[in-house]
Amino acid sequence: MSMTTPVTIPRSWYSSADIFALERENIFRKHWWMIAREDQLAQPGDYIATTLAQWPLVITRDQQGELRGFHNVCRHRAGPLLRDGVGKCKGFVCRYHGWRYDSAGSLLKTPGLKAQEEIDYAKFSLFPIRVACWNQMLFVCLDDSTPDLLDWLGDIVPIAANFPANASMTYQGEVVKIGDVNWKAYGDNSCEGYHVGMVHKVLGGSLERETVKIDPYENGEFVGFDVTYEATGGDHTRDGKGFWIYKFPGLLLHFSEFSFNVESVFPLAYNRVKLTRWFWVDAEQAAKRNIDPDNMREASEKVMQEDMEICTLVQRNLDAGIYQSGHLSPREEVGTIYFQQLVRRALEKHL
Repeated sequence: MSMTTPVTIPRSWYSSADIFALERENIFRKHWWMIAREDQLAQPGDYIATTLAQWPLVITRDQQGELRGFHNVCRHRAGPLLRDGVGKCKGFVCRYHGWRYDSAGSLLKTPGLKAQEEIDYAKFSLFPIRVACWNQMLFVCLDDSTPDLLDWLGDIVPIAANFPANASMTYQGEVVKIGDVNWKAYGDNSCEGYHVGMVHKVLGGSLERETVKIDPYENGEFVGFDVTYEATGGDHTRDGKGFWIYKFPGLLLHFSEFSFNVESVFPLAYNRVKLTRWFWVDAEQAAKRNIDPDNMREASEKVMQEDMEICTLVQRNLDAGIYQSGHLSPREEVGTIYFQQLVRRALEKHL
């Protein structure tokens, strides 16, 4: 083997709570994360409370109709405002001591403390986070220095313009999977097609032949899979184009001429991850290609499950400590090479 073959990031980076802590501050905090659909917050008072990389968050549409995001943390003694989930409220009441805030995050009432005499309400608004939407998807970011969402997406925006917008399709639902996997092990896997023949037997033998060109894109920091489908058996109604993307650090987008799905890779701990995937489809265009949208979603979920299963076994072996590092194929793993370069860029100066 040539000594110039790219070497993987160290095994310890997949099995360390200390590395995960560095990633929270230097990767997760500094990027945008898709956490919901825009239409889930259609009306004033609608909210979503969730947790992103161990930060409890709440996103709401305030009483004036503006989208806002906050840390789900009371300014008094760090009590919770809302339980994780979706709902409707006109403001926030801390579930610990009853401090009250309006839907714009301003402090309104402090039981046991007199306004202005004992506390300056103007200095104790909720901690804000950034919120932005694109293509019917809602994103949050915890760092003010991060570029705006469209700049962060980079070349993804013009690529998406070649495919149907989500607003023109029907939302099909979502699937959530949780596994004992480091987020980077899942990213390594998602950035290459090297494993498809071994792991995804059905996908590898599908009715369409796929010609896939994989390239890294610096403008947006993502791996792009430019896909051409050619149907077998003479049914050329199923010929077409697609584009799959792994956007660093944890966003997967899958565009086709009749459907779209997007997946967020949510790191929960150094050895645990949550995957959430949302589906849209143009049923009329799918029917013209003799494709059943239900079968399409079922196949997508199967691929997710197969990926999770193999990555869980990889994580087990990484945690065992025998393997320390490996070599990557410049032909078969160009996407994984780029993904790991981005990880190194973010972490090496902090080690």
